[in-house]
Amino acid sequence: MSPPSIRPLPAPKSDFIGLEGKIHLSTGGEPPLLKVHRDAFERFAADKAAGFDGYWRHWEEVDEARKALARMTQAEPGDIGLLGNASEAIMRVVSSIDWQAGDNVVVPALDYASGRFALASLKASGVEVRLVPGRGWWIERDDILAACDDRTRLIYVSQVNALTGQHHDVAALSGRLDGSDAALMVDASHALGVVPVDARASDFVVSCCYKFLLGIHDGILVWNRRRRPDFAPSGAGWASATAGDTPADYQLKPDARRVEFGNAGHLGAYLLRDSLAYLESFGIDAIAAHTRALSGRLIAGMTDLGLDVMTPAAAAHRAGNAAFAYSDAEGLTRRAAAEDVFVWGDNGRLRMSAHLFATAADVETFLERLPRYLASN
Repeated sequence: MSPPSIRPLPAPKSDFIGLEGKIHLSTGGEPPLLKVHRDAFERFAADKAAGFDGYWRHWEEVDEARKALARMTQAEPGDIGLLGNASEAIMRVVSSIDWQAGDNVVVPALDYASGRFALASLKASGVEVRLVPGRGWWIERDDILAACDDRTRLIYVSQVNALTGQHHDVAALSGRLDGSDAALMVDASHALGVVPVDARASDFVVSCCYKFLLGIHDGILVWNRRRRPDFAPSGAGWASATAGDTPADYQLKPDARRVEFGNAGHLGAYLLRDSLAYLESFGIDAIAAHTRALSGRLIAGMTDLGLDVMTPAAAAHRAGNAAFAYSDAEGLTRRAAAEDVFVWGDNGRLRMSAHLFATAADVETFLERLPRYLASN
């Protein structure tokens, strides 16, 4: 459970760099940084100038970031690996499996390209990629399960779908997989920092850091060591292993540091530590309630305009994102940005992402202007 909310929502826009006077509904693409990140950078710079001792202070910051991420994912600090991006984390998992011709992997066809492309790379090894079609914009849990059989080795699904905003009940999906040898990998890039994420319900959780976690372009891999104790990524480096009996021998570290072949992103860890402390000061449950209320209002407003809404209306089936299909999404994004209203348009849809700093007034102003943005096409 997350700690009780200490600070009221919405968060002050004055806490963020460049946010005052703007309507920012594009956290699913790029959110602003916090003003306290300036202090974090100065700490990093001072430590970097301090030679040997400063270098080890870098690792202390990394370890503190692991602890905070563990709290946010219901994991242990030793379950947390820090990487360059979420795609790298996905490939660490893919590389760990001894693939055989005739194996298969399962992924929703509407899911993000990082997972789909990573699994598609296995075709050369004779692995079948089973794309689960959506029912319109909806990904049905039973369809994912129906695509699995005794040769399924890996299932990839986003907790919050980046295209549509659909929120999956990971625990319910995982519970239906009990007794299966298939590993469940959950991409939490659009969930972590805005709704609760429970890494205990899957074998692996991957995420980027630069969206709802309010960090920069780094990645996270959470390894559920209790469910998948034999995980061993292909490859090694000085940071992921300890020396063996000869200079050519090594042993992988016993925890998730085995995925970090070299230095973790030290600057990113300084910033992420402050981001996580900021999010914790409001409480993830309170953030989830706040953002779901805003995304619900967005969906209602888009529905009233007769738009092809992609995001489910039920609160349990969405998080901070709300989207509608639209052919000139990039054009609408630019028209809105000209008035300091920031949304995200690509892949044939417009996506609005509410986070803790978004206000009800922001949403109402956007909905009031939306017909004009649409008419300008």
